Amino acid sequence: LCSASIQDILATFKRRSGGKANLADLPEKVTMQLNDTHPTLGIPELMRLLMDEEGLSFDAAWKITSQCVNYTNHTVLPEALEKWSYDLVQEVLPRHLQIIEQIDAMYAKQHPSAPEATRIIGYTTPEVEEEEEAEAGAKGAKEAAAAAKAAPAPVPDVVRMANMCVIAGKYVNGVAAIHSEIVKDDVFNDFYQIWPDKFQNKTNGVTLRRWVAFCNPSLTKLINEKLGSDAWLSDWKQLERLREFADDADFQAAWRASKLENKKALAEYVYETQGIELNPEVAMFDIQVKRIHEYKRQLLNILGVIYKYKQMKEMSKAELDAVVPRAVMIGGKAFATYTQAKRIVKLINAVGKVVNADKAVGDKLKVAFLPNYNVSLAEKIIPATEISQHISTAGMEASGTSNMKFALN
Repeated sequence: LCSASIQDILATFKRRSGGKANLADLPEKVTMQLNDTHPTLGIPELMRLLMDEEGLSFDAAWKITSQCVNYTNHTVLPEALEKWSYDLVQEVLPRHLQIIEQIDAMYAKQHPSAPEATRIIGYTTPEVEEEEEAEAGAKGAKEAAAAAKAAPAPVPDVVRMANMCVIAGKYVNGVAAIHSEIVKDDVFNDFYQIWPDKFQNKTNGVTLRRWVAFCNPSLTKLINEKLGSDAWLSDWKQLERLREFADDADFQAAWRASKLENKKALAEYVYETQGIELNPEVAMFDIQVKRIHEYKRQLLNILGVIYKYKQMKEMSKAELDAVVPRAVMIGGKAFATYTQAKRIVKLINAVGKVVNADKAVGDKLKVAFLPNYNVSLAEKIIPATEISQHISTAGMEASGTSNMKFALN
């Protein structure tokens, strides 16, 4: 999963050292940022390479690794704090599990009073059958004591990947000021009590070069003309100067023309890929694109569409004529085993089939699900958006950057 990258890092470090590489200096040249817990195996893999391939001791390898690794937590949701099956890791990566257990044992020795929940290896105690309990209760105190001694010992059950990230990380950060406080006060509070200086905040951001200059060239050209250069791409505060043109009719017309150009490009893409005709000249593009999740509330969005459609069906012709046409587009990917998210996607498509086939409603309401959402598709969608839906359950969104991208366009 990560061995090739880490081997490449070590090889590059050695090559650039001119054959005089001192691995103790690796932290001065290399930092590995673990984004959530997916790349956590980078920790035991770096340890393995340093010990098994480079001949370092566990202590020497740990000193290097714990200075090279940082951990970014992107969400407070439990699903991001991955817990892997102990038996699966043992079967697939036995050497890595040995190293993980060494790290866990070292942590437990250094912090004997730390809560069990902070350990990397989680244990479970096998349940005793009710019949066995009844038999033990029927015996005398001596027999009961002997039975207690023979009770099943706890067995390793899970590998807590997030705990390993915190223990190994030189620094741990959230991605927004409020989120980082939640990380310290709630998600990893036990660790914060041990290492308060380890926890930091790094607020997320986006680059204007990609999310304006690259994906929206017509708007970029307009801004360059008004500001006199493209210096704003490296100094975004210069965009404040656009306020001077807020009431400029020509500027407003050019801005609307840029938006319409982008809307036409997206409408063409939707027709080519989904066979759904949108009218960019009149329809307001109402868009929500992000990972499909219950807390991001795509379900609330599509229920709102159903309600709008129901209202339209009850309107007189005069009332319907007064409705502002709206094209609702929802895009995103659902995790492979997230059944409820897939049901939401199915509902969005089902609603689209009904609404888009209703000639009485026509262009007043259209619904499209945009599949295979990725950066390339976002570069088409974001410049064309007029309403961007950010309706996640309060307190669940760590930072969010799509709102920044939409605001820029």
